[in-house]
Amino acid sequence: MEKFSVQQGSIADLDLLTRHRLMMWEDIYPEKKESIEATENITRDWIRKKILNNELTSFIVRDSNGSITGSGCILIKEDQPRPTSSRLDYPYLLSMYTEKNYRRRGVGSLIVNEAIEWSMKHGFDRIVLHASKDGRPLYVKFGFRETNEMKLEFV
Repeated sequence: MEKFSVQQGSIADLDLLTRHRLMMWEDIYPEKKESIEATENITRDWIRKKILNNELTSFIVRDSNGSITGSGCILIKEDQPRPTSSRLDYPYLLSMYTEKNYRRRGVGSLIVNEAIEWSMKHGFDRIVLHASKDGRPLYVKFGFRETNEMKLEFV
């Protein structure tokens, strides 16, 4: 069985996190490759700002040789008061990406597990995400359930 390790990332991982976020979008919307590539600078700036403001925590997975196999992030989002929670913020799991040659080998599970543990350790009562069609089985395995959200796009 191959050994992987997961560590918390830092601002030094900015280029990696930017690349993985863009590659995640390219996997979801391959027909929008050009549009996705055009967001590289704004994506890098956004990630940098969120890391420096302590609003984004990243998790980097490496194999036993030190090669990067995947990453994912927790974004702390502001919430409104609600009767089901005493918190006014919550962790949002995003930018999940596994390098193609490491898929279906447990990399995503390591990141999700680490994100759950991090969230619980920091006193949060839930973790939220939007899953791609391909990603849903991973999250269901951890007990995530689909909730109802509606959206109106002005395009």
